[in-house]
Amino acid sequence: MKYFKLIFTFYFTGFVGHVAVAQDAPNQVKVLDSITIKSYLYLNNIKPLPAVQGTYIFSGKKTEVISLAQIPADVTNKTGRQIFAKIPGVFVYDMDGSGNQVNIAARGLDPHRGWEFNNRKDGIITNSDMYGYPASHFSMPFESLERVELVRGTGSLQYGAQFGGMINYITKQGDTSRPISFENITTAGSFNLLSSYNAIGGKIGKLRYYAYIQKKSRDGYRKNEHTNSESEAVILTYEPTNKFSIRAEWARSTYRHRIPGALNDSMFAADPTQVTRSRNYFSPDIHVPSITINWQVANNTKFQLTTSAVLGARNSVQFDKPTNIKDSIVTATLQYNNRQVDIDNFNSYTTELRLLQHYSIGKKTASLVTGIQYMNNDLHRRQLGKGTTGSDYDLSLSVPASEEMCTLKPTI
Repeated sequence: MKYFKLIFTFYFTGFVGHVAVAQDAPNQVKVLDSITIKSYLYLNNIKPLPAVQGTYIFSGKKTEVISLAQIPADVTNKTGRQIFAKIPGVFVYDMDGSGNQVNIAARGLDPHRGWEFNNRKDGIITNSDMYGYPASHFSMPFESLERVELVRGTGSLQYGAQFGGMINYITKQGDTSRPISFENITTAGSFNLLSSYNAIGGKIGKLRYYAYIQKKSRDGYRKNEHTNSESEAVILTYEPTNKFSIRAEWARSTYRHRIPGALNDSMFAADPTQVTRSRNYFSPDIHVPSITINWQVANNTKFQLTTSAVLGARNSVQFDKPTNIKDSIVTATLQYNNRQVDIDNFNSYTTELRLLQHYSIGKKTASLVTGIQYMNNDLHRRQLGKGTTGSDYDLSLSVPASEEMCTLKPTI
């Protein structure tokens, strides 16, 4: 991917030295002029989480923190191989090649939409359905992130039962030294990439705020492939004292991906840019509202109450047949075959109460965390609807809707 970004990063170069080369005659060498070898010096900005953070304990656990501001990664396209390059054991693959999702796994698990991870944004669960369909359809712009936190092994059990661990995307907080600040990141690149990220933030009295809106459009490297995406968020934090704060957040992400279809091995060898489908579309639209209360009850006691929801839909309309079946005009009707319409509605609600207590045994200090989590998931899957014979993104049905299927037309 070739791209241009309105952000400048500087790297340091390598070293200067002499090279001695042996000649044909024994015991003879010739000293050449000095040469300069230039290389990029990527500082290893991967650090562990502190022993205790908020109401969570990480002491002795396998944790990593990635500072996105300090790594040379293509954050606009969410190029996971660059972002997670320094994390041992992490497997990343590009499912659609358009930067719509982060497909990541650890310990050899399935990276499909990160569904082996407990996915969080600012500590808020974003998995569409924790156990029935745990994929992360919610996808925030990486321009909005300050860092990424990973917790694996036994330390991740305090978040949930996912085998892969927990991944937490931490949003920027804005400039708290002034009432208002503005940030713009505009990226243009190959395959007609155009992305614009705009954010405002600041602090007014005891209120901190941060809000962003991002829109991106790009083609894929294969024919007929295209993506439109947009994301928005508003974060308000009211802190009447240094021991109490309440944070309200709403975030949304949606995209529409025109899918070029699968290829078999021989087709890929002949032309990897060819397509087998031109009428297939996939589009999730996810909202994540939340409220978090933090209270320093006493010097050694912290209390946190979080309530959040994942609301939205995952929609697709496709000619969903094997690669060797062509999506062609039916001679009897002079139209395409009917496509399949699938709609999943997510209604997931979570409330979590956590209490951290520091205590001493003799001269030794220790920490104890206890808590309770309540979750109510309602995943309504409506599958195998008989769609239209058209070519545009259309979730309409050619057969009247039943209890399992109805018409739903989200727009971008």
